[in-house]
Amino acid sequence: MKLYLYALKDQINIVTLLMAIVILAFLLYKKQKRKTAKIVLSIGLSIFILTSTAYLPQYLATQLESHYRPLDPINFKQSKEKIYIHVLGSGYSLDSSLPATARLGLVAQARLAEGVRLFRQIDSAILITSAGSLRGMETQASVTRKAAILLGVDSNRIATLDTPNTTREEAAAMAALTGTNVKLIVVTDAMHMPRAIKFFTQQGFAPIAAPTNYRIHKEGMSYGFKWWPSLGNMGLMDVVLHEYLGNLKAVL
Repeated sequence: MKLYLYALKDQINIVTLLMAIVILAFLLYKKQKRKTAKIVLSIGLSIFILTSTAYLPQYLATQLESHYRPLDPINFKQSKEKIYIHVLGSGYSLDSSLPATARLGLVAQARLAEGVRLFRQIDSAILITSAGSLRGMETQASVTRKAAILLGVDSNRIATLDTPNTTREEAAAMAALTGTNVKLIVVTDAMHMPRAIKFFTQQGFAPIAAPTNYRIHKEGMSYGFKWWPSLGNMGLMDVVLHEYLGNLKAVL
């Protein structure tokens, strides 16, 4: 069951689903099953309307992102105890001709920016970068570490986790590095944070959430065209489904 959910979470895509529905309806029509074909097309149209307009994707995304507020580090600023700031991995390029900051994907850049923001405000902070390389080349943890140094982080206050490739593995690797009786701040996307906190809690941490990369912004949001279909809304729905399926997998 877990393997099935993992595969489904990584492969599900609204556009490909709609394409499959259209193809299925066409095949049914060709086989003279026209009534069934119309039902299938109606289902496809309903899915298209629900996922391509802003209402449902933004509502579900808001439910995920509202679990945790941005972290104010004022209570940790002068702590004498080490505080670990774990910036979770996301995506990066293997193009070594680029500076490390440019090799990180946009999501990874935003996560690192939040990690550096907190690091600079917490005197006893240790920055943790993580994620391996599926190709056996330089790891994302290494690239993120180099990017952090370019942004002014003291290299002596950075540790890397070079083996994990999933959030669950990142949590386990962090537990192996420090034990779980430490103060730990987890930095990841606001939408991904509920799942990340589950994994770190399962390892025995009492993690502190530092969400970033918010997809829903209340200030200045335009409501005039929420009913207008767009690929952007469908992309947001893909991310939402990815997280909900991931949350389901996390508790099984």
